[in-house]
Amino acid sequence: MALQKVKGNLERMFDKNLTDLVRGIRNNKEGESKYIAQCLEEIKQELRQYNLSVKANAVAKLNYLQMLGYDISWAGFNVIEVMSSTKFTEKRIGYLAASQSFHQDTEVLMLATNMIRKDLSSTSMYEAGLTLSSLSCFLSPDLARDLANDVMSLLTSTKPYLRKKGVLLLYKVFLRYPEALRPAFPRLKEKLEDPDPGVQSAAVNVICELARKNPKNYLSLAPTFFKLMTSSTNNWMLIKIIKLFGALTPLEPRLGKKLIEPLTNLIHSTSAMSLLYECINTVIAVLISISTGMPNHAASIQLCVQKLRILIEDSDQNLKYLGLLAMSKILKTNPKSVSGHKDLIMGCLDDADDSIRLRALDLLSGMVSKKNLMEIVKKLMTHMAKAEGTTYRDELLGKIIQICSQNDYQYISNFEWYVSVLVELSQMEGGGGGHGKILAQQMMDVAIRVQAIRPFATQQMALLIDNSAVILSRG
Repeated sequence: MALQKVKGNLERMFDKNLTDLVRGIRNNKEGESKYIAQCLEEIKQELRQYNLSVKANAVAKLNYLQMLGYDISWAGFNVIEVMSSTKFTEKRIGYLAASQSFHQDTEVLMLATNMIRKDLSSTSMYEAGLTLSSLSCFLSPDLARDLANDVMSLLTSTKPYLRKKGVLLLYKVFLRYPEALRPAFPRLKEKLEDPDPGVQSAAVNVICELARKNPKNYLSLAPTFFKLMTSSTNNWMLIKIIKLFGALTPLEPRLGKKLIEPLTNLIHSTSAMSLLYECINTVIAVLISISTGMPNHAASIQLCVQKLRILIEDSDQNLKYLGLLAMSKILKTNPKSVSGHKDLIMGCLDDADDSIRLRALDLLSGMVSKKNLMEIVKKLMTHMAKAEGTTYRDELLGKIIQICSQNDYQYISNFEWYVSVLVELSQMEGGGGGHGKILAQQMMDVAIRVQAIRPFATQQMALLIDNSAVILSRG
């Protein structure tokens, strides 16, 4: 047997390593499939050897082939063999292969439970950390049930590296085995006050993800999260906490009143745009939920609007879109605060990005009043005249008719003006063919409703006859 091993080792000296495999694939571009098929046969031969280093080399090559799209599920047992190696360099290859190719229904996982438990309790924090990271990729309900206590025990480790990874893995354990949540929750809650900021952030992340499904269960943690929000300087963690408070406030309105001050302080002080947006978003949600119990919140709204103006004026298209999105939320409850920034919103109609133009268009339609209707319609018609692309032009025409006719023409004080607008729209490019019917309906509706306008409407209808597109569309 020993002689056979020595002979096998000598033969394996000339096996391809991962570098050789990659180089060979690059050199055989025309016959790549044939070359890889040959390599797979060689890898299968290597996996039959006794030497675990040879098997680790073979699995490393399988890892690469798996990333190219080749199925390596047939080598599951060999992967577990390499995972069991006492050498960290080989164990790492095995766990990488398991992360890439195993899933919760992989049958050979039932053979790995004790080995994984042993690796979790390893004296080397890197081995335990490797196991935690990989386990999150292929954790099955059975593994979650059997290893839940082992993962929880790592939360008391003296090493922050392991505590952090253990906390993060608990989330996957809860998903696969929900019964573990109740006994594990006290320990998870303790990690919110862990001396290490990385462990703290991990605990916040896990609890915030759990709270997305049922926020009510986590109301009791509000004081702890409030303390973190007012003391932490970690923007990423603050964003998570503020999002959680946004979900908790509708469930407990008294919480909202306490949040306004620290949130406005953050809005004043932060230079991070992502944190600023989340603070504004949550302030809006808080003010909506407590509007009946806190009438004096004009200053907070005004602050949010001023900061949103900064986002909208930013050259970053994503920030601009988010600013417009948040502004539309304020518009629903505080239209007067937003209407003062009408010129800024109108300026967004000139943006090259379709999504920003359409978002600005929606905002403008909500800012209409008797005083500014004519100005807004004039601006929209100017844009329609120079708009490129039928989709945006159609959106503009539809929006003009919508804002003029809403609530039975509530904002129109001069119907002769509106009839003239309808005629002008029909004569614009794109205004006749696809929209002739709706323009004609509007003209008839106004003439029927407003008796005084009928002579003028009749006169203008004669002009519509000149627009052949309208006649064709109605025909």
